[in-house]
Amino acid sequence: MSTLNQETRAMLADSVDRFIRTEYSFEDRRHNLRQHQGQSPDHWRIFVEMGWLSIPFPEEQGGLGGDITDTIGVMKGFGQALVTEPYGPVVIAASLLARADPGDEQQQLLTSVLAGECQLLFASHGAQSRGNPLAVGVTAEPDGTGYRLTGQKVAVPFSRTARQVLVSARSNGGDTEVGGVELFLMPLDTPGVEVTEYPMMDGHWGGNLDFNGVTVGRSEQLTVPGAAGPLVQQAQADSILMLAAEAVGIMEALVRKTVTYTQTRKQFGVALSEFQVLQHRMADMYIEAKSVANLLSQTATRWPSADPEQRLVMASALKARLGPAARYVGQQAVQLHGGIGMTDELDIGHYFKRLTSIELQSGNAEWHRKWLWREAVA
Repeated sequence: MSTLNQETRAMLADSVDRFIRTEYSFEDRRHNLRQHQGQSPDHWRIFVEMGWLSIPFPEEQGGLGGDITDTIGVMKGFGQALVTEPYGPVVIAASLLARADPGDEQQQLLTSVLAGECQLLFASHGAQSRGNPLAVGVTAEPDGTGYRLTGQKVAVPFSRTARQVLVSARSNGGDTEVGGVELFLMPLDTPGVEVTEYPMMDGHWGGNLDFNGVTVGRSEQLTVPGAAGPLVQQAQADSILMLAAEAVGIMEALVRKTVTYTQTRKQFGVALSEFQVLQHRMADMYIEAKSVANLLSQTATRWPSADPEQRLVMASALKARLGPAARYVGQQAVQLHGGIGMTDELDIGHYFKRLTSIELQSGNAEWHRKWLWREAVA
């Protein structure tokens, strides 16, 4: 339960707004993607100084005493400005580490992450996961003193800059079973871990992690054997909440930019915004963006008091609604901007690509609709 008061929330929101207005431009984004693997050390230092990394952590762990819903304002602002730094992935990984009841050594790592001294990532999905967080893609075979990890994690974001990685692996059971999932903490340069990096559709860099019989000891295991499944599910639910907030920020920016463009761009001597058919399309864009924003607000309000199972359902419902809305708003924005909508020099195409990436992360709308249907009839 968050202990942040309204004054603190307002100060955080104001700091994010000031950052994206004065410290972060579209050219900053393009420069970061070209030169810094998607992030600027100066920007990351600002994240630390403003306390944004510490928002959803209890005070005894060096945080501000908030919860994951308190990051929604940050993610909306980052979506509006297309911020490239790995705020969401690092917060999710750090939150997962904190929930795993870390020992002294792991607590030191958490403190280091919140201080911006190193970055921690969660390698969650295997090639066949689609949207199922329990289909981890890596097997953990007990070998007496620990485990041997074999398999592959795909599309791990910002694998170029992370020093430590959380890895979910399955020691027994099937891909839909909550039991039998393990969670390990290890350096990304552990012998036997092969990282294959590549550019992703939204301009960020990601990587596949191949585990070729990697040996891990019991000291690297963060939960009792077979008990990490609920933690992994909760990490995905939290991730969907943050991704949805970023998507809402992007859609709001696209609606605003599209309206402005049609008011200034003329065809046959008349502003595009005067054509009724285009007015209808922009109205539909606004409705789609607003519906997801309202659902996000309702979900965030219910989140703190919901039990883990309810959070999984709310997250899937949010992702199922987000997919078609994001696709519609992004496509309409590009079309209404005409040929320049997909040029690299204009931000509209970048917004659309990031929306498309968000739609596919942690399962697309179709996967979540099917999951909700199975839960309803079970």
